[in-house]
Amino acid sequence: MCEFISWVEHENKLYYLTANLLNTKEGRDLKKFLGTAYSEDIKGHGAIERYFGIKGKHHECTYFSSSKNFPAEIVKALKAGAFRGIGIPDVSQVLTKKACADYESKCAPLYADYESKCAPLYADYRSKCAPLYADYRSKRDALDADYESKRAPLYADYESKRDDLFWDIFMDKKNRAKVWK
Repeated sequence: MCEFISWVEHENKLYYLTANLLNTKEGRDLKKFLGTAYSEDIKGHGAIERYFGIKGKHHECTYFSSSKNFPAEIVKALKAGAFRGIGIPDVSQVLTKKACADYESKCAPLYADYESKCAPLYADYRSKCAPLYADYRSKRDALDADYESKRAPLYADYESKRDDLFWDIFMDKKNRAKVWK
């Protein structure tokens, strides 16, 4: 699985997806193609190559403790917030301690809301599983799929809110770790 930030090098040029590109017709087509796997696959090399119609050398870096770990073009895009809606870095590496604590405190109610919405789904799922023990596997697979189809959009909503929160905090330069100012 590809990690955030991923990019593809093709003919000495860097290719990566940005929020602006995802708002084009091609971007909307890509989102539709990715479907429910969108939140994981959008940051990957396959999505990049499909969007641009290229094949190239895959690169990714998850070590945000220094902006020097990334090509200057990627650093500039990150600082401009171009990756909003695609992924977020390790917040402890890019935000000040104060901003990181602020982010985490604001994420807590988002996650609590997500969990409260999932609780009745999970209770319903468990109540349907209990009587199926005799014919367990075949019916359990159907229940698993039903539960996951109901849970997935809730998690996607939580993830989207959490990611937007990160980008809102990160875009204020005073919240950035020294290496990302």
